[in-house]
Amino acid sequence: MSAEGYDYRTRSTGEVVIFHHGKLVKTLKGDEAETFASAVEAGDPQSAMANAVGNDGQVEHPGSHSESSGGMRNNGAAHGHTEFRRKSV
Repeated sequence: MSAEGYDYRTRSTGEVVIFHHGKLVKTLKGDEAETFASAVEAGDPQSAMANAVGNDGQVEHPGSHSESSGGMRNNGAAHGHTEFRRKSV
């Protein structure tokens, strides 16, 4: 699967700002910005941007915490099963 959805802008200061689907994901400065510019000129810009932001092909959705297995978000561990009964009217 190829990288897609990336865009970048260069600033007059030499910084490179990388966006993914319109959201800022990384700002490159100095040597890192120069290395990125060379990679874009030499090959696939989408892959160069994905590599620069550290996207190794795994999708990380905002709000997910795959790196911390101890959390209670969205794993069902926060509350036990509860039986609900309909009230008679």
